Amino acid sequence: MLSVLSQPILPSKAILTRKSSAKRAAKRQLDTEFDSFVAKYPQYKESEVLDRLRKVEFSRLDKANEVYVDYMGGCLWPKSLVTGHAAILKSGLFGNTHSDSPCATRSDKHIAAARVAVLRFFDAPEEDYICIFTSNATNALKIVGESFPFGPNGRLIIPADCHNSVNGLRTFAQSAGSSVDYLESTPYGGFDVSDALNLLKKGSDLPHGPSLFVLTGQSNITGIRPSVSILHDAKNAGFSTLVDAAALASSARISLRALPDADAMAVSFYKMFGYPTGVGALIAKKSFLSTLRRKWFSGGTVDFVQAPGQLTLHAKDLTARFEEGTLNYSSLSAIAPGLEFLTNYMPYMTVRLPILHHYLHNALESLIYPGTQTPLVRIHTRPRPSPLQRSQSTDTNATTPLEQSSPSEERAKIRISMISRQSITRMFSRSSFSSGLPTPPQSPIEETTSPISLSPIEGLGSVEDGQGYVVSCTFYTSSGRVIPLSHVSRLASRAGISLRTGCVCNPGGSAALRGKTIQERMDKLSTFVVDENEKSSSESEGENSLNPVELKTVCEIVGGLSSAGVVRLSLGMASNFEDVWRVVSWARTLLDEATREKDLETLMK
Repeated sequence: MLSVLSQPILPSKAILTRKSSAKRAAKRQLDTEFDSFVAKYPQYKESEVLDRLRKVEFSRLDKANEVYVDYMGGCLWPKSLVTGHAAILKSGLFGNTHSDSPCATRSDKHIAAARVAVLRFFDAPEEDYICIFTSNATNALKIVGESFPFGPNGRLIIPADCHNSVNGLRTFAQSAGSSVDYLESTPYGGFDVSDALNLLKKGSDLPHGPSLFVLTGQSNITGIRPSVSILHDAKNAGFSTLVDAAALASSARISLRALPDADAMAVSFYKMFGYPTGVGALIAKKSFLSTLRRKWFSGGTVDFVQAPGQLTLHAKDLTARFEEGTLNYSSLSAIAPGLEFLTNYMPYMTVRLPILHHYLHNALESLIYPGTQTPLVRIHTRPRPSPLQRSQSTDTNATTPLEQSSPSEERAKIRISMISRQSITRMFSRSSFSSGLPTPPQSPIEETTSPISLSPIEGLGSVEDGQGYVVSCTFYTSSGRVIPLSHVSRLASRAGISLRTGCVCNPGGSAALRGKTIQERMDKLSTFVVDENEKSSSESEGENSLNPVELKTVCEIVGGLSSAGVVRLSLGMASNFEDVWRVVSWARTLLDEATREKDLETLMK
């Protein structure tokens, strides 16, 4: 009897048959939809190499039966990058680089190779630029902010549509007495170039101290890629320039050689190719770094410290001066292979992702409640022009402006690097991708006058400049009420879909997308700002001066997260048609309000 009871209870044959039948029906529907999709977007077939990539490097997605649409949060790592790196660590002996031991020397060699690979990937001449490794893009931005010589006559200009890591730079400027100005966002994000030019001219007839202009290469919530031509205007106005490229670098090739007006740029590698996390870089001009002044020192950033005493000799080597403590030497050996991996597949991504983005945007907008004709989804991000209209020219000297609105656009042309199908096929078929890690690039990318190259395959696809692959939206009931973001997130998770909700660390961009009312509510929060004199008085009286107002009060004024935030869907390296089709199919199920509410009752318990 015990042996009988211990046997597992298996599903009945009828249940298994029904599940198998439903699975076959879903597969037939997917195949039918895909045929229609390819008929509408025939150039999608030219990116089929990414389907092979998905099967080999990202098979865990399909095995888990999950959909990943949070590439702005972080890229999924390719399997070969992780297994190849693990093989390096398992077979080698590596140690802290602050010595000359055999283990330290091996670490140094991998770190040196990673620096070279980073500079080559971003086409940054080694005689002019330095690669400083950091923990992430946020840390890279912080290094510039805390070291920049802000003063009473200085200025900081940052876009409202930016990550909080850029917003945080204002703390350094304000504490030094510099003024802080925001570039107002357009309804779709980014900023108006004419507004930026007017802000740069503000007080131009008066002398000003060291000033910094920060550009978000691509917004992580609106997807807007502003014109880089504004950097030239900023330099002419006497500003140093910093680019936050954390979101941009994952799907666009950046040439710093062709973007000489950028003094420094911050990136995170996990956003580019998923692994390793905890490693970023500040790629900066040596001339710019020499103007920065560290406010403190740590292990590795100094040549000599008198202790006890006051004498400190900062490191003469610029790289060492800004790399605090011990580098992540066990992870840096994965950077060069990861960059080559991205190099090989990015040309195909620039064909596929605009198509998937266009389909997803339009398919979600088409979902309407049959009774009230109310839309289920309101998309706040800018519509993408149809990828169906494309030039057949293979002129390698063709140029496309990043933004049509810029009065300085002639200085910011994109030279399209046409890469032949044969050369891409050779890169893909390297045995190193199936047997181990690819070797680091042996030569810099082809010299170009283009600051940002989207590198479409020859004769294929349209160059979609000015916009990344992000759909930010909100969901509504049939009566027009917003479905709380937490509800959308729970329902998506139940369907195996990983997306992002909230302000996604970009309150300015989120407020712009949600409209004028939310922006006006955000403006009301200025009444809680306390100046430094009042703050000092409060501190002396023992009051809690960390936050001048409670979060609950802020939420009441703004209207809550569902009023100010969005549902963000972002595409990347491993995205395919089935991913976006499943997102749309899941969203369609939400039109059945009775079932949706019943599911929420269970999920929200």
